[in-house]
Amino acid sequence: MEQKIEQKIEQKIEQKIEQKIEQKKENRFKTMLRELWHTAVGFGKAQLILFGVNFAVITAGMLIAGLRWWSPLIALGVSLLDLLPVIGSGIVFVPWAILALIFKNPQMAITVGATYIAMVVLRMVLDPIITGKNIGLPPLITLLASVGGMIAFGGAGVIIGPAIAAVASVIFRVMFKRKQEAKAAGQEEKSKGDDTPPSA
Repeated sequence: MEQKIEQKIEQKIEQKIEQKIEQKKENRFKTMLRELWHTAVGFGKAQLILFGVNFAVITAGMLIAGLRWWSPLIALGVSLLDLLPVIGSGIVFVPWAILALIFKNPQMAITVGATYIAMVVLRMVLDPIITGKNIGLPPLITLLASVGGMIAFGGAGVIIGPAIAAVASVIFRVMFKRKQEAKAAGQEEKSKGDDTPPSA
C-alpha cells in the first residue's frame, strides 16, 4: 500500500515537473527573440555613439586644418564611410594626406594624418567598451571577437565578430537560465513530495 502511494506521489511530481518544463520551453523561443532584439538595438546604439565620436573628432581636425564650414560636411561623410568596415575612413584620409604632401602642403598632411590616427586610436579603445556595454559582453570578449572576426572575415569581421559573440551569449544565457530554472523546479516539487505525509 505504501509503495503504491509513493509511486502515485512520484508520478504526480514527475507530471508537474514535465508540465513546468513544457511551459518554460514555450516561452524560451520568445525570450531568445526578445534578448536578440535588445542586443540588436544595443549594437545600433553603440554604432551611433561611435558615429558621434568620429564626427566630433573629424570636425575638430578639419577646423584646425582651416576648412571652416566644410568641416561638419566632411565629418558627416567620412563618419558615414567609417560605419562600413570594408571601406572605412582610411579611403579618404590616406590619399588626402599623400596628395597634400605631393602638393607641398605639409601642414594639411599632418593635420589630416593626425585626425585619422586619432580616429583609429579612439575607435580601438572605445569600440570594445561601448559596444560590449550595449550588447551585454565584457570589453575584452568584444575586442577578441573583433580581432577574431577580422582574421576570419576581413574588415567586415569588426562587426560580424562581436555580432556572432553577442548571439552566442544570448543563446547560452537563455538556455543555461532555463536549465537552472527547470532543475530548481524539480528540486522544489521533490521537496514538496517528500514533505507530504503518507495516508493511512
